[in-house]
Amino acid sequence: MDKLCAFREIAGDAKAVIFDFDNVLVDSEPFHYRAYARVFGAKGHTLDPDEYWLEWTSKGAGAEGEISRHALPFDPAAIRAEKDPIYSSFCVSGTIPFFPEALRIIEGFRADGRVMAIASGSYAWDVRALLHGAGLEGLFRAVVGKDGVKKTKPDPETYLRALEALGIDAAESFAVEDAEKGVVAAHEAGMKVITIETDVTKGFDLGGSDLHLSGLGEFYGLMLEAGMGGPKG
Repeated sequence: MDKLCAFREIAGDAKAVIFDFDNVLVDSEPFHYRAYARVFGAKGHTLDPDEYWLEWTSKGAGAEGEISRHALPFDPAAIRAEKDPIYSSFCVSGTIPFFPEALRIIEGFRADGRVMAIASGSYAWDVRALLHGAGLEGLFRAVVGKDGVKKTKPDPETYLRALEALGIDAAESFAVEDAEKGVVAAHEAGMKVITIETDVTKGFDLGGSDLHLSGLGEFYGLMLEAGMGGPKG
């Protein structure tokens, strides 16, 4: 099946689109890295960016994984407690940009009358701060972050909570992801998944999504080819 047919099969009749947030809609992963690098650096440990993109961004090993891999004498909860306000300051300052193609995709689904939600591994208040700064918050019916679940991705709870908030079945929706942990989570929630490759995930195993695309530009191009979000009439 070619990509256009696969895209139509996944998205054509879907009532809802549930987006991951970091590295899908916003170019935020470098800022998560900067915040963690500042905290670890103050304690004498340097974060390797390539290792970070793989182990943290894609696999979701987090601070626990970094501490375990390098046998560091740190408490992951204390690390996060120092990192979180640094990252939040980036969110409220307007420093973190939305990808231009993401804005076009969001507007296209809005024009089509699709329901949209966000299922993120970040805190919901950080997601909402970025949406608010871009004037987009009203376009998403639900925002579920790690503060709204007991278990984060790859556990399916984040997607299940988003579906519950929308009142829509998994079969009537699909997820847009960039990481292996998110693909696993969405599939276990019963959803189909489109993955987006980005500069920081190029070449990674993204967990066997239903359709893998080279970037947001290809995603938007397929939307237009499928007659979604473009000029009507």
